[in-house]
Amino acid sequence: MKQRKKTVLLIHKGYPLGVDAGDKMRTLNMAVSLMNMGYEVVLLGFITRRLSFIPAEKKSLPVGLRSLFIFTLPNRLGLTRIASFFRAVATSIVCKVYAIDFIQAELSTSVSCVRFVQHIPLVTDFHSDVVPELEMAGSSPGEIREAVRENKYAMRHSIRIITVSDNLYRNLQVYGQSSAAHDILPCNFISEPFLQMGEHVRTEMRDRYGVSDRIVLCYSGGLHVWQCIRETLELVIRLRRLNPRYFFCLFTRDDVTPYRDLLDQLEGHCLVTGLNWNDMPAHLSMIDAGFVLRRDSLVNLNASPTKSSEYLAAGAMLVVSRYAGDAPVLAGASTCGVVLDDVVPPDDQVRDLDKQIVAYAGSYDIRSRQAKAYVFKNRVWASNEDRLRALYKGID
Repeated sequence: MKQRKKTVLLIHKGYPLGVDAGDKMRTLNMAVSLMNMGYEVVLLGFITRRLSFIPAEKKSLPVGLRSLFIFTLPNRLGLTRIASFFRAVATSIVCKVYAIDFIQAELSTSVSCVRFVQHIPLVTDFHSDVVPELEMAGSSPGEIREAVRENKYAMRHSIRIITVSDNLYRNLQVYGQSSAAHDILPCNFISEPFLQMGEHVRTEMRDRYGVSDRIVLCYSGGLHVWQCIRETLELVIRLRRLNPRYFFCLFTRDDVTPYRDLLDQLEGHCLVTGLNWNDMPAHLSMIDAGFVLRRDSLVNLNASPTKSSEYLAAGAMLVVSRYAGDAPVLAGASTCGVVLDDVVPPDDQVRDLDKQIVAYAGSYDIRSRQAKAYVFKNRVWASNEDRLRALYKGID
């Protein structure tokens, strides 16, 4: 008789339908890796809006991945406990129907879903510490208390804990010591679209946008408060005062209205556009430098920004601040980056930064190969899959 494959349930509370968010990409990477390791995988995504996006989302998922998208009440308006109870009941039913052997919670916010199935081994993948993120975003005290409870639950009940960095794991200890084994899986990127991109793409994209003779700077991603978008734009403006060749790309699908005053100062020297994941590698290929500026906070120190690897994979240099998670490590190890002491550097440091960017752009062919060689060796998702394989072998 053929032996039944063991089944892993991946839970993502607040699954971002129709959005190529970093936590979603990490979750799908996990799903593909687990399937490569021989497991059946069921993705359980709890959603609060965009129900009409479900058919398109299902079509875009990796082949062989079973998916369930269930509407849930939001964690606000006094509905937190009701919504949490509903998700826990739904999860217990899914576990019975699909004969789940292991559960992996993507983000600690998903662990409250497993309270009625505590007999099933739980692995928690901390993409970040949600508590300081909520505090920085000005969330309600109730939401913050709930996030603290979820962190404590994950630290107490998980048999394996995954984090994106050592910093994050150390800082999670405030929620209680855990006897669970700990594994680091950085927010590595999907390399295939970058590896498949020919060198002609850069030339074609720069011609398309009329920036062939410009030095192209970039920020790609969401506009959360901790991303220091205003400081990034102000730095770009300061660089343009030193060198009018600079052109800035802001690749985001978020609302840019709060930054319109600064974007107006870059009018004629700026491209603002929202991109889906399929279009991102080609657009990044035309840049010379990518920015990851963060202030000193737990949110930033814990981070492992995927965009750092994507900039390098596109051949660009990194411009990062010292508190931007593990981005300074990549900047130093690749020798293709500059680490600023602060998100608002003094004038002399801006002048030095200008010289370094100009030098990088002037020897782009050589330096871009160095950037790509480093990131394709050290930050591809395949290396995480090896770690994940060892992790599950220890509990299977």
